[in-house]
Amino acid sequence: MADNLLVCVSARLVSAARWHNGALDACSVFPNNEDGLSAFGVYLESAGKPSVHMLANVVEEDYRLESLPHSFGSERAEMVNRKLKQFYRNTPYFSARLQGRDDDKRRDDRYLFCAITNPDPVSEWLQAIINRGLPVAGLYLLPTVIPGMVSRLQIKHDKVLTISIEDSGVRLTFLREQKLRISRFAHIDSSDAQAIKSYADEITNTRLYLHALRILTLDESLLVLIVDRNDTLAALEQTITRDSPYIECWRLARREIVSQLGISEKMLGSSSDALALHLLGLQAPQDNLAPAHVTLGYRQHQARRGIYALTGVLALSAAAWCGVNLYQIWDSKSETQIAARQTAQLQSQYLEATRQFPAAPTTADNLQHAVEVSQKIGATLRSPESMLNIISEVAELSPTITLKSVGWKYDSTRIEADAGKSYKRLDERPAPEIASIARRQSGLIEGEVRPFRGDYRGAIETINRFAEVLAKHPAVAEVNVVKLPLNISSNLALTGNTTDSADQSGKAEFKMLLVLK
Repeated sequence: MADNLLVCVSARLVSAARWHNGALDACSVFPNNEDGLSAFGVYLESAGKPSVHMLANVVEEDYRLESLPHSFGSERAEMVNRKLKQFYRNTPYFSARLQGRDDDKRRDDRYLFCAITNPDPVSEWLQAIINRGLPVAGLYLLPTVIPGMVSRLQIKHDKVLTISIEDSGVRLTFLREQKLRISRFAHIDSSDAQAIKSYADEITNTRLYLHALRILTLDESLLVLIVDRNDTLAALEQTITRDSPYIECWRLARREIVSQLGISEKMLGSSSDALALHLLGLQAPQDNLAPAHVTLGYRQHQARRGIYALTGVLALSAAAWCGVNLYQIWDSKSETQIAARQTAQLQSQYLEATRQFPAAPTTADNLQHAVEVSQKIGATLRSPESMLNIISEVAELSPTITLKSVGWKYDSTRIEADAGKSYKRLDERPAPEIASIARRQSGLIEGEVRPFRGDYRGAIETINRFAEVLAKHPAVAEVNVVKLPLNISSNLALTGNTTDSADQSGKAEFKMLLVLK
């Protein structure tokens, strides 16, 4: 629990203490009367604006164990509220807490209902806090802090009855499985010579009361925890051990309270309610009796704190983001300065190196222009590789065709088949348009048919088939056979004699003109 103001209202005294850094800081005690209430108001004026947690150590209290049908959500809340209104019509201070489920077949929900049946002794002190504008976090019955004490003592017994001496009597609180079941307050004068016997009798009466409520049978074992903050109850431990065979007794002496619960010995002796306030500071119970209108200020206070915390987180995030950006800017400037120094150093080295170079034959602009012209010329050059690949690919399909030579030309005019013979332009355009005509690749293929045994018809068919396959290639624009082994034109006269026939030479030569797209 954070720094808070803890208040405990008892029948005769009201104790108030600051909870600071995990411990009670100072405890003030006020009589439960008009003068004490006025002094308490003055005390609150100097207390600042802490949240207030209040304990009520009163006789007018009620505890009820009830089983309700198992339910969820709004149905459960409506059923519990109906029970609360049925039990406690004359008080605004009540609560209900789910403690588990029954072990029978129905598995009903088991609730502990508790309330302050007479709100007057508490209301005026609570109103004094509200009038000072302090946020009230909760109002609790004093026995609701006892389970926290038993848990810290690490008691393994599942049925525990605690007994402690208060300013005007004795408080007995029964826990089962470390859950509050019922509590009683009996007015007994601790200065009476028969006080120890009266305490023992109250323990016996409490066992009978628990048996009547069917919470504990008489033959069940019970651990009685005696909280002896003044070391005056050693005789009670002996009496219980001697007279009650079913009761196990443990007296928690003053030294053990200080060492095991963490309260200072000075604060323990400052008030009879100091131990309860210490337990409240360690952990606030869930059984809050305060109605919604009483805790409204505390909820608003918590909302403001949440907003402030969120604002602080956003501010820290923005500051961190700005810091990262500033670091990046500084880092970028540093890198820029380093790059500038390196550039200056390289330029200095370059100038030093260029001073040793021989004199250039021309200016740097002329050299750059020459390089650019050379690159343009290189980009326009062509090689016969593509044409040779096409001819080789087709020649593999005609094994009887033997290539003798391949001529190649890249120009706007075709390659010449015979020396001194001029061929028309590739696109047959007039001479004035020569400058705008695109250049193409053309080639002259010279070869022969082997073997040749005088079959001119077969040789001509082989040459024409070779030309057709070559013309079908997707990169070829035109194929013309410019020379065959035998001139078969009908316009020529038949001359010569059989002694000059080609089969005497054993060759069937041809020439073929190829133009690529």
